[in-house]
Amino acid sequence: MLGNNLSIKAKVFVIISFSLILISTGVQLTSAFEPIEKYEINYEYINIKDMAQAKISTKKKSKNSTNGILSGPNDLSTLTPVKLYSNNKNNKGILEEVSLPLKENTESTLEVPKKIWYLPTEMGKITQNPRYGHVALDITSPRGSGEYIFPVANGVVSGIYKDRAGAKIVTVLHNINGKKYTSQYVHLSSYSKNIYVGKAVTINDTLGRMGTTGKSTGVHLHLALVDCALFDPNDKYCHDLGSFFRYANSRLRQGYIGLGAMIYVPGEWYSR
Repeated sequence: MLGNNLSIKAKVFVIISFSLILISTGVQLTSAFEPIEKYEINYEYINIKDMAQAKISTKKKSKNSTNGILSGPNDLSTLTPVKLYSNNKNNKGILEEVSLPLKENTESTLEVPKKIWYLPTEMGKITQNPRYGHVALDITSPRGSGEYIFPVANGVVSGIYKDRAGAKIVTVLHNINGKKYTSQYVHLSSYSKNIYVGKAVTINDTLGRMGTTGKSTGVHLHLALVDCALFDPNDKYCHDLGSFFRYANSRLRQGYIGLGAMIYVPGEWYSR
């Protein structure tokens, strides 16, 4: 009889213990599928070169599935875009949002920043850099006289002529953000048939082909770029060729190196 009582008590104990284990497991499973607490990560107003301040934060978001449990706060889809703010507040006491300045040699477009300055040939190699008395880049190409010459920026053809030695030359006037530049292309073997003074040209319009006309030691392009308007009678710096060369030399002494002042010009290239 005593043995039966002990057996019954043991069975009851096992049943109670098993029930407690099930209840505990159920509580854990329930908590596992409860929404994760909302979270927010903020990096408040980080100074960027004392010019602007940035704020980066996540959106508050809840999860109620195993996928959410696994991804948790590392879910990158919750990140918001970086915004920049000035140090000034508007009349409502809110920091004014600003845009980062564009990189040099780009202009703002609705799509993506667009280059302004380009190399003048599809293929090229620098054989001489600007120096006093020779304020230009000398550029050769493995294509020789088969290499087409393009404007280094959009502009208007301002001159088509030959110098005293017979070099065929084209000049293009560029107006970039209100500042005028003249690019000069010398020693061409031929002019493009469809160019004329006053024609608007883009960086994709050909001016002619590389050559060795005039005083030249071989097929190459002599490219000068000066920040003035050649052949413009109102330009006090370079209204004619004489003043153009004098002004170009004076600018060179001041450290202005033509196209190299606008963009990086490699020693050799195979693409513009």
